[in-house]
Amino acid sequence: MILFNFITLNDNLGVQSIGGFITELIFILLVTLVATMLLALLLKKIKHHVKYVPINIMIFLIYALSKLFHLPGLIFILLFGIFLGNLDELKRFKAIRYLEPDILNGEVKRLKDLTREITFLISALFFLKFGFLIETGDLLKTEPGIWALCITAAIFLIRFLLLKSFALLPKPLAFIAPRGLITILLFLSIPVTQRLDFVNKSLILQIIILTALVMTVGLIMQTGVQKQVS
Repeated sequence: MILFNFITLNDNLGVQSIGGFITELIFILLVTLVATMLLALLLKKIKHHVKYVPINIMIFLIYALSKLFHLPGLIFILLFGIFLGNLDELKRFKAIRYLEPDILNGEVKRLKDLTREITFLISALFFLKFGFLIETGDLLKTEPGIWALCITAAIFLIRFLLLKSFALLPKPLAFIAPRGLITILLFLSIPVTQRLDFVNKSLILQIIILTALVMTVGLIMQTGVQKQVS
């Protein structure tokens, strides 16, 4: 998604745009590290039992600042999450030990539980609304249907080859490649001047449905095989 945004937001890809992107990444890395350390220091000083709220506030603040200065906010959030979950790995540094990252780890665990619940709620609401908005005519169009079949087959073929290259068992991981909210958001964020004629609403809907069906059938078959073996 980060690469997608970089390509769509830069009409001319060259040394200047790539160099600017790398500079932004380095700046983001430094700012995120400092923000994580400040958050750990804040949580260390707070004696109240509710501490995960400052984490959420810090996330919103970082994202708002990234938008204000036209920086890639997704990278901010990604790096912030990496630092939050792995700050204790830097305990060999005296400054990190002073921040007592174990306290931060406890609050991050509570944040994970909260995020898991919110994610499930948002996903459920999204697919409920998605079901209401689906039109039968968009699903039955034949021309985008051919493209949808080819793209879906390419998705799972590439996934299978990647799993094999990393010496991972293809089943059932090869079947788990659903497309949904992120796909729709990416489609809507494509500038009109950069859109292809065959990439339309019908194509996106058909790919989402096909990938969901493949995942469902694959998981059902895998469950049936496991039951027969046991």
